[in-house]
Amino acid sequence: MSSASNHRLDTSDRSAFFGVLARNAFANLSQSGATWLILLFLPPLLVRVLDRETYATWMLLLQLGAYIVLIDTGIQGAIARFVARAEGLKDERYLGGVLSSAGAVLLATGALAAAVVGLMVWLLPHVFRSIPAAIVPDSRRALLMIGWSLAAALPFSTLAGYFRGYLRNEILAVSTVTGKFCGAVGIGWAAWHHQGLATMAAWSAAGNLIAPALYTFVWGRSGRPALIRLAHVSFRVAREFLTFCGAMLASQLATLLITGLDMPVVVAFDFRSAAYYAVATTVSNMLIAPQGAILSALLPVTSSLSARNNPEQMGAALRKITRYGTSILILLTMPLLFGMPVFLRLWVGGNYETHALVLAEVLVVAQFIRLSMLPYAIIGFSVGQQHRMLVSPMVEGIVNLTCSIILVRETGALGVALGTLIGAIVGVALHFANSIPRTDNIAVSRKELISEDILRPVFFVAPVAALLAGTKIVGLPRAPFLLAMAGGEVAAAVILFRFLLGKQEREEIAQFYRNLRLSVTRRLAPGR
Repeated sequence: MSSASNHRLDTSDRSAFFGVLARNAFANLSQSGATWLILLFLPPLLVRVLDRETYATWMLLLQLGAYIVLIDTGIQGAIARFVARAEGLKDERYLGGVLSSAGAVLLATGALAAAVVGLMVWLLPHVFRSIPAAIVPDSRRALLMIGWSLAAALPFSTLAGYFRGYLRNEILAVSTVTGKFCGAVGIGWAAWHHQGLATMAAWSAAGNLIAPALYTFVWGRSGRPALIRLAHVSFRVAREFLTFCGAMLASQLATLLITGLDMPVVVAFDFRSAAYYAVATTVSNMLIAPQGAILSALLPVTSSLSARNNPEQMGAALRKITRYGTSILILLTMPLLFGMPVFLRLWVGGNYETHALVLAEVLVVAQFIRLSMLPYAIIGFSVGQQHRMLVSPMVEGIVNLTCSIILVRETGALGVALGTLIGAIVGVALHFANSIPRTDNIAVSRKELISEDILRPVFFVAPVAALLAGTKIVGLPRAPFLLAMAGGEVAAAVILFRFLLGKQEREEIAQFYRNLRLSVTRRLAPGR
């Protein structure tokens, strides 16, 4: 047996189950923690050393490059799902066919992405006429470097998906954190020395290529490089992979409509507010990193469970994960939402606080609503029924984009934020009305899911939230306000743990915490 076999998950062994889950959650949280650090320290530097027009343009370039990252993230998840299922079947030949065929597909996709980036570079000043003419050449060079580095990294998603499928998230965490940290330090250094967007982009591109280099290094030492060979490429497996990814890419297209076009719309219609909107978007994205990190650790687990073809079991898993996910969201959202004025003032200064506050508050609420259905998206993806969940994100994306374009003409950037909020409400409603009844591999009561697992946690902490809202309205001095926020957060956590979760769930959380603490101890003191 290969060394990777040591990482297979046997969910019948509860201790092993929570041990693997804790190890991968720790790895994911480490990765999201690095993302948080970058989000916390890089934007304040950039908004202070770049003028608003340059900062807005930089954020636009990152958003355009993120379209490739969107594809990359989805494909990693698809490969992880196939790897987990191949392990469940214990079929080494099929695993080699999956990795080799996916690699071939991604090579072609990377070449196509590079061509699309070239087209975007040519169209940039023609589509976004508000970008100052003085920085257009630098912007074009910057977009080319960011886009081509991401396109070059795309084929290495095969290795990243393999590590995810084998629950080796620590490899992804170390590689990604190293790349992001190096890129962020370089970007900050270039901005501080006023070296222009192209130099900042060169550092970003270097950071983008570090993770693939580390994936390749680890893969070469894994003892399994022979799994990826031209001879293993199978048209049948490639077609199966593309069929699966087709629905996934449609979902990613919907995500592009939901969040990926907000910044371009603001730049096109209200360029003066683009920098403020970029800051507000960064704040709302702070919810995604930890929420996604914890829940994404469950993808290979639920993929393994789905091999048993038990809809009732998957439905029970959905309800439990939704309860956990909603509780996490509440604890993340409350200090961010109610402490927003103080946070923005300390983070990016009074000018950005004044103009970005309402935008950030609306986007945080929209993000909370959307992320409440993330557990359902993960479970549906793991059971291979993502094609039955497409109506909701596609309609949400269309509603979001339509409302944003209509409202931005009347209320500026705020209209785009409101479009995002309206789209989120429509998207969640359609999941309950259309998607859940069609995903028959998940047997769950819609009434119980929304009332018991989403709304009940919200109602439990509503009194605490009301008190925190009151302290925000009254305008307490900073020190008492921060103490009130900390007390409210502790009170909400105790309420959720003690009254929302059952005895078995509390025991599972305690066991997960013990394993997480053990994982942290081993990482920090490996010799102990």
